[in-house]
Amino acid sequence: MTDFTNDASWSAQDGKSASATSTEYKVYFSLILLAALPICTLIWAFSTVRNVALPEQGPLRKAWSEAHSITPRIFWG
Repeated sequence: MTDFTNDASWSAQDGKSASATSTEYKVYFSLILLAALPICTLIWAFSTVRNVALPEQGPLRKAWSEAHSITPRIFWG
């Protein structure tokens, strides 16, 4: 049986620094947020008209929540 516990190559991050990964995450997060915002605004407006009441979350908060749940799936999913 081969012992890989002392192999340092598995811990390398493919040459990416933490700041590069963070910047890439922020770019993807921003793009997803911008894509989700119009859709969430339409859903919010439809829900407001249909129920004659404001939903719990506004369109920006809902889009932020969507981007916050989708972006990690790109990197770690």
